[in-house]
Amino acid sequence: MPPYMPPEITDTIISAVPLDRYPGFRPSRTHTLAMCALVCRAWLPRSRVELFKNIPIREEHTYDLLVERVLHSETMSPYLASVDRLVLHRDRSDPPSKAGRLFFVEFAGKLAGLRTLDVEHIDFTHQRPSVTWPLLLSQFRTITSLTLYNCHFSSFSDVRRLFTALPLLSSLSIDELTWPMVSHEMHLRTTLRPRTFWPELHELHIWNLPPQCAAMLLRWITGALHGSPVKELRCDILDLPSTGSVQEAVDAFVGRVGPSVTDLDIHMTDNVPLSGFIALERFSCHFYESQGSWQGVASVLQGVSSSTIQSITFNSLTQRCHFNEPTYLHFDDDTLEELDHVLSGEPFGRLREFILYVFAAREEDEELLRTHARRCLPELHKQKILSLHIRWI
Repeated sequence: MPPYMPPEITDTIISAVPLDRYPGFRPSRTHTLAMCALVCRAWLPRSRVELFKNIPIREEHTYDLLVERVLHSETMSPYLASVDRLVLHRDRSDPPSKAGRLFFVEFAGKLAGLRTLDVEHIDFTHQRPSVTWPLLLSQFRTITSLTLYNCHFSSFSDVRRLFTALPLLSSLSIDELTWPMVSHEMHLRTTLRPRTFWPELHELHIWNLPPQCAAMLLRWITGALHGSPVKELRCDILDLPSTGSVQEAVDAFVGRVGPSVTDLDIHMTDNVPLSGFIALERFSCHFYESQGSWQGVASVLQGVSSSTIQSITFNSLTQRCHFNEPTYLHFDDDTLEELDHVLSGEPFGRLREFILYVFAAREEDEELLRTHARRCLPELHKQKILSLHIRWI
């Protein structure tokens, strides 16, 4: 046996230090890797490479240190090429983020390996980068996954420039994005010339946009998705207020992505257009504070045209006794039986699982809920595809 571990073994061990799933529960990944770097000279290179793979910038001090001690350091700056994922974040109560204003300027061309960028609670209206943004963003073309959460822009034009500057996107997530509605942008040209902006875009998530912003985004992105093979769609935009122009935007969007989407995750309403999703294999929907009836849900499911659907999941179902809002849709309603007939027929012949997640407050209710499911959904229970999961609150 050698008196020391071969470097390929220690490198493998260091690379396997897991990400922080529960911050504060144990020493962070950053702390562990920093300690590894101090063990001996042989451990230093791999420890630093792994240390820089994932950089969370959650406060101004962290950003200042990254610029001062890494970006401006001849010995440390080469490690920026190791950055795979970077998070720009600020608390809602903090002043506008310096990182949000300066990051795209100061780090342009420095992050050759950056694949994932998560931007949270950043106000880009203080930056006004409209003219120079395409040039700056072209230095970040390696990004394949972009998440924008609760970000504010000066105009939709800035949003559009950001998206189209990243041609390698395979995952795009948009949540609580806002920009002021300007009259001339309301009439943006939506018929784009045939061009595939994102040839590898497989995942698209759109949540919690104001209706006017959502409609504008849909009108533009429908054309921009030309040639994009979107497989996974998670959104709450299919149930926008059904006014004329908004409904047209939703219909056009579904017409664009429907033929390719295999995984669909939505907020359930009585008017969700499912017939356009002809390749659907997995369907998941959320019912928290949903209004309507099980007859309405059954009617929506009857609109499914895909004969390849294998899995259906209903999330956030509630009990009437604990969420006693008369207009809400509750799991423990006898009209749940409406689903049994629909899901036992066509086009659900390939259905392999029907999963229900129900909120409950008392453990003694568990058997009552399971009995209710078996009584209302006897055919699905008989086929052994019914699965009930209870989440205690």
